[in-house]
Amino acid sequence: MSFFKRWLSSSRVRRAQKRVSKDPSARAYAELAQEHAVLGNLAEVQRATGEGLRLFPGDPELRRLDTRARSLLLEGRTRQLQVELKAAPRPALWKELCEILLESGRVARAEEVAIEWFQATRSGEAQLLRGQARADRFFADRRRDDGRIAHELIQSAINMLPGDPRPLRLHLQLVQRCGAWGDARAALTKLLEHFPGDPSLEARYRTIDALSENSKTFEQALREVEKTGRLADEEPESARPTGSPASIRPLLQSMLQQESVQAAFFVRGATALVQGPKGATAERLARGVREIVMNSKTTSRKLGLGAAREVRVDGAFGTLLLAPGEYGSGAVWCDREPTRQHEQSLRDLAVASGDRTENEE
Repeated sequence: MSFFKRWLSSSRVRRAQKRVSKDPSARAYAELAQEHAVLGNLAEVQRATGEGLRLFPGDPELRRLDTRARSLLLEGRTRQLQVELKAAPRPALWKELCEILLESGRVARAEEVAIEWFQATRSGEAQLLRGQARADRFFADRRRDDGRIAHELIQSAINMLPGDPRPLRLHLQLVQRCGAWGDARAALTKLLEHFPGDPSLEARYRTIDALSENSKTFEQALREVEKTGRLADEEPESARPTGSPASIRPLLQSMLQQESVQAAFFVRGATALVQGPKGATAERLARGVREIVMNSKTTSRKLGLGAAREVRVDGAFGTLLLAPGEYGSGAVWCDREPTRQHEQSLRDLAVASGDRTENEE
């Protein structure tokens, strides 16, 4: 940026600062942050957005600017750390880089850096961050193998860092989010040895102690998470806001009126709504749709593919198009190639059931 342009930008910053002084509105703070962004002063951008968010915590533009500035600052620091590690690798730099990558959501890269650090130093701190990265992958993808590996790494970190409560806290988080209450109670017992009389830990212990009777083992809990795609601290489907049968049934009926549609389905847990077939045939088809939805979700998690958004089955019968959702799943059976109208109807069904597609977000 030339001297003249920088001088003009600095003048605009001063004017924006005066506007904030006279009218400390969310818009004025956003304009001040944008002027700092033009100059490339990301720290000042965050200072302006931080001050504004303290006054207007729900403002979307301030949040957007703050998130963007934070992201750019982390990217710059990441590049700097990578250069410094090549020149003179040392634990403090490895640790900071791992933490930044985890905060940025680059979990796979964070794990790679932690592995490199561990192989170079055999550090318990590196092992702990390996466990954190793998646990984050498990929480995101719900794959049983990720949970098992995270558990092994965390146990190793506990042994390598005796007297350090951080691996114990991470172990507690992992087993508790899985619903392995017996393991969670044991982890809390060890944490209370570090912090005797801690009121928050004691309260958690009393709660988990009541849940731990006849609770699942950690391996059983992992299988359940992978099968359902839901962690123990997430709301069950029955407690989530979902569309009522009264709102869903008309959509299924309208789908049935579309050309080539033989049947329309909506399944959620043990509930199934079917339009088209009747009696035992309807029950059999609904059961088949439910099994396809469950198997597709489980397989997608096992392969690390993320959430299953659409499943298509073709055969002599025609095409079965399914849209697995978090709050319920829709399906349409056509005797010919599904059209865009059929696909849009499934999206409408997802909206009515409480799900939101990426386009709608």
